[in-house]
Formats: sequence, structure tokens, C-alpha cells
Amino acid sequence: MRFFLKRILPAILWLCCFHVSAQHKDDVFSIGIFWPPVWKHTTDEQYRILSETHVDIVQNVSSTDLNTPEKNFRMLDLAQKYGMKVYVSDPRVTGSEEEIRAMVDTYRNHPATGGYYIRDEPDSTMLDWAIKTYRLIGQLDTARNPHVNLFPDFALENYEKGYVERWIEGVGKENLRYLSFDIYPYKRNGRFEKSYYNNLDIIRRAGLKYHVKTANYLQSFGIVDIYRRPTVDEMRLNVYSNLAYGIKNPVWFCYATPTGQGSQVFMNSVIDSLGQKTNLYEPFKAFNAEMKTLGKTLIRLDANEVYHSGDSLWMGTQLPPADFVVRPQDPTSKVILTRFKDRYDGKTYVMLVNKSFQEPAQVAFRVSAEVKKIQQIPASDGKPKKVPFDKKARLLTETFLPGEGKLYLLKTRH
Repeated sequence: MRFFLKRILPAILWLCCFHVSAQHKDDVFSIGIFWPPVWKHTTDEQYRILSETHVDIVQNVSSTDLNTPEKNFRMLDLAQKYGMKVYVSDPRVTGSEEEIRAMVDTYRNHPATGGYYIRDEPDSTMLDWAIKTYRLIGQLDTARNPHVNLFPDFALENYEKGYVERWIEGVGKENLRYLSFDIYPYKRNGRFEKSYYNNLDIIRRAGLKYHVKTANYLQSFGIVDIYRRPTVDEMRLNVYSNLAYGIKNPVWFCYATPTGQGSQVFMNSVIDSLGQKTNLYEPFKAFNAEMKTLGKTLIRLDANEVYHSGDSLWMGTQLPPADFVVRPQDPTSKVILTRFKDRYDGKTYVMLVNKSFQEPAQVAFRVSAEVKKIQQIPASDGKPKKVPFDKKARLLTETFLPGEGKLYLLKTRH
């Protein structure tokens, strides 16, 4: 027994600690852009400007003018210089197995290769091909991410079981790097996409069920007669609602403004078609900084419960139970409430989000008796700080910008 306590037990504890620390090291909260600077703007200056926005991944896609080895390598070299990665896009991905192998061999040794674009929004008839291609590329290059992005729910029937889960089980949850999809909330004429939260919840549940990290696209574009160009407050709600639903890889569509897209006429995004910054650049940069700061904590957290309060509920949402750990004193307050659990140490966190993208809000939250202490994890620096929590009255009162979310660590009695 003495030998076990002196020699074996410390070794076991060290291995456990090493395993946990290795898990933490591998878990990285990454921010991406979909639609990079086009070829004439694939310059040192443009990538320097991009690198200042806290972006990690530049996603090339088949609809750009960047789909040759020469152009991919120019992107890779610039990304490497400025500390970013690239998902390369090469038409050989749709070819034979031999062509796919040649494609992977072309890029796998470049240090800035982060992944390989396969397909955006495959329909049900293309899913088996996408699964086969994803698995093949994942086997050929185990260090980088094959990339397929799924449709939202309104595009297909039997969405959750027949499309999302079919995709995960076809690829194999152990092989899937991210469960990625897109849903854009801000439609023309001031409309809000009615299935926005339902989509986020479907992907949240699937990610938890299969233990797969999730990714979604944030709206930084407008398309004439389809989507409106978001305001800063609308961008903020898009950011924090995604974080509240457990998204670990937010990707902005789009960064550069697409041109020549047929009937789809894009309004200016973060960078206009001339390569100039628009009024979205500084908010884009600021929101990314907030996500990266909170992401150091959020990457470890599972969004196990998500509720909505307010006098009317959107599709796919539900009210918090009467005994929920933190709930609005006024049930008409428009708030998203998420309970997270740290998958490594079991600690409890909550995120509270002002659902209004038009009005700031001051909300009083009733806190259950099980909570001994509350600390906020600020988006500014991530260092836990005290909050205005009245222990006697069991009330937490906070002020939110339109669409703003705040993350809290709860110390409970059990």
C-alpha cells in the first residue's frame, strides 16, 4: 500500500491531469470568414487588415475566383504571415479518389492549411457523396478539417433525423470536426426568420447527443429583396444568441462583398467590392474580440438547457421552469437563458441575453437558493468579477445593450 501511495497513485494522477490539460489544449474557439478577399484584393495590405479583426480561419469556397493552386498558395502564404489558417478550395475535390488524393498532397504540407472545402449546403441527394468525400479527406489528412456546411431546416423535409443525424452518423461522430450549418435571421422589410431559434436548438441538441462541436454562420451581409443589411445591434444579437446555443466556431458571411452572383445582388459587407472598410468593420472587429475572450471559457462548456422568456415565444423555444436557477422577475422580459456545464470540472455557468435588437434592457433576475456566489466573466478581459447580486432578496439586476449577452459563473451549494 505504501508503494502504491508513493509511486503508483502520483503517476495515475499525473496522467489524469495530463489528459485533461491535453483536452484543454486541443479545444480552441475559432472565428472564421466565408468569402475572402477576391483575387485582385489578395494582397498583403488586405490580409493585414483582416488579421487585425481576430479572425482565425479564412474559408475559400468554389464560387470565388480563387480556386487554383496558385491562388490558394497566395492565400496560404499571406495567412501564414499574419497568423491565420485557410480552408483551401480546389475543383479536384469533386473528382475521382485519385484526384482528391492529389489535391490533399498539394496543400497538406503548408503550415497555414487549416482545412479543405468540400461543399456548401448539399441537399439530401448529395449527402452520401459529401459523407464519402469527407471521410476520405479526413483519413488522408488527420490534422486538418474537411469542410461541409449544412442547410437550415426550412430547406428540407425530415431535417433533424433524415438530414442532420444522417450526416453525423454517416461521417461518424468520431470523424466529424464540426457540425456546421447556416441560418440568417434578418430578412427584408424588418422581418426576423421565424425558425432561427429552432435551427439553433436542433444543432445544439445534435452536438450534445453526438459530442460534436458546432459551427454556424453569422450575418454580415444583405441581399437586395431577400435579406437586409444588419445594424450593429442586430449583429450583436446574432453573436450572443449563437454563443448562448453553444456554437464553438462562428463564421461570418460575408467578409468581402461578393459580386457577379447572378440575380443575387449583395449590399456592402465588412469590406466593400473595392477593398475598402465599411461601417461594419469596427463592430465586426469588436464583436470578434468579445467572442475570442469569452470563447476561452465557452469552449469548455456544454449548453445543456436553453430557455426563452417573454410574452410570446418563437418556434422551437420554451419558457424556463419555475425552479430554474436564474429567471427574470418579470416574465415578460425578453431574455434567452442558458445553463452551461463545464465538461471538465462540472462547474455551472449561465448566459443571459437581451433578445431585443432594438432596445437596451434592465432586467432583475431571481436567483435560486442553491446559488452561493455569482461572478461575471466579462467580454472585455475574461477575468471573473463581482456582480450586483442582492443575496438577501435573491436578485441579480443587470443592464444590457440591444442583443447583448453576459456570461456568469455560479457557485452552488452542491
